[in-house]
Amino acid sequence: MDFITWGPTTRRTGIILVGLLSASTAAAQVTGDQVNTAFDIAQAQKPGGQFGGLATFGRLDEDFFMNVILRLSFDQENWGIGLQAPLRLRIVDNDPQDDDDIGSIIRREDWDQPSDILRLLRYVYIGQRDKKGPFYIRLGELNGLSIGHGTIMHRYFNNFDVSRWRAGLNAAVNVGGVGVEVMISDLLDYHVVGGRVTIRPLRWVFGEESFWERFVVGASVIADTKAPFTLAVREDDPTTPDIDEAGQVQVNDQDEPVVLDDRAFTIAGFDVGFELVRTDLLSITPYMDFNKMLNVVDQGWGWHLGVLWNFRVPMVVDTFVADLRTEYRRVSGDYLAPYFNTIYEIERYGVLSANGAFPQPRLRCLASVVPDCPLNAGETKNGFFFEALVGLPNWIYIGGEYLDYDGDTPDGQLRLSLEVPLLEFVQFSAFYYRVNVDGASDLFRLDDKSALVAQATIPIYAIIALQARWWRVWRADPEVGYASVDDWSVGVGFSYSF
Repeated sequence: MDFITWGPTTRRTGIILVGLLSASTAAAQVTGDQVNTAFDIAQAQKPGGQFGGLATFGRLDEDFFMNVILRLSFDQENWGIGLQAPLRLRIVDNDPQDDDDIGSIIRREDWDQPSDILRLLRYVYIGQRDKKGPFYIRLGELNGLSIGHGTIMHRYFNNFDVSRWRAGLNAAVNVGGVGVEVMISDLLDYHVVGGRVTIRPLRWVFGEESFWERFVVGASVIADTKAPFTLAVREDDPTTPDIDEAGQVQVNDQDEPVVLDDRAFTIAGFDVGFELVRTDLLSITPYMDFNKMLNVVDQGWGWHLGVLWNFRVPMVVDTFVADLRTEYRRVSGDYLAPYFNTIYEIERYGVLSANGAFPQPRLRCLASVVPDCPLNAGETKNGFFFEALVGLPNWIYIGGEYLDYDGDTPDGQLRLSLEVPLLEFVQFSAFYYRVNVDGASDLFRLDDKSALVAQATIPIYAIIALQARWWRVWRADPEVGYASVDDWSVGVGFSYSF
């Protein structure tokens, strides 16, 4: 749901894209905008049409803005479209003031790129959304994009940047026993590109309707052609690679960190899968993936052995849904999976180091250039990955991911989401994210490695409702290390479904 809201917001500082979970003297451990975006995209997408509005008042850099947005979406099984009309109006123009009439009213950074006009068309797609039909094409926002079994790219999201809109592409074609899927993060300024080819070799031997037709062989290649490797930090010596917590990342006119050195980084993978059970109620798909990072890192290999479980059980009040993934991994110490995840567009500029040092680009950490980076354990390790989305969609929905490797490096990750729409008098949802987890006893803590969001929606009348959202992030403090920052928004909004 989209609602009209008002209330205080966390101040965005000059290095908003250094990392969703990053320590610095200039930005919160997780900025309010970033954690709220992660919260929004974690919510389950519902079919049908929706019309809603959103208005917020808050601070961005040194100025205050009124943010107004209307959204209209219509999603069906074989086609969908999402439109939006966003406008950020400058209410208070503090020093340094804008020197032209347009810039003093409308934030110029929102509309100074060719791609920004595409904000109006949030997304459009045609074809079967599960990409099992003859074709599928989606343009615009890429939300929750996974390629293959998701061991290289999983739940990728291309739009975290407040100043730049990225219109991406995802397309798939299936002809006979051959399938091809491609993706581009930004059609006008691409960096993440890739694709996958699959074949069903036994289909040509035993026929299209045979049991053995379910055996699938795939090959994937995904790359970041401009992966940041070194950021500009100090004006007096911007090439210095070894920076501490006193460093300040330089940003350009788009509030993006200035990149001094980037690398073309590529990951290739080979996979096999077999749809052991395929019915309307239950599907079970064992799979095996082997991926190799082709450059920059020393080894960069990973072996994945897993099973996808999908349950659909009709009940009197709703349909019970359970989508599960269980996976064992054997990987080199400088391998990361999935490399292109939900927050990749942020962490490509910086991830949180194990010792709390200043964040460095993801690829730089993985390449062992930066010591104490949790992305590089240095030794071959075993790990387990578990993912679940379970519940009754109209009553309660619980989602989560958990990853843990053996060894002494604190490299575990946990993500949880909750939606409770069953009560007429209040609808509750929440989001929790934690990185660099050090064992089971370290899963649930509110410190500098976590983010938490909670939201309550109280229907008032017809399509009008009261919404309250609270979140906790952390800001670096030179005296105590980190200090918690609580923030909230509250307001009256509307959402109409059709």
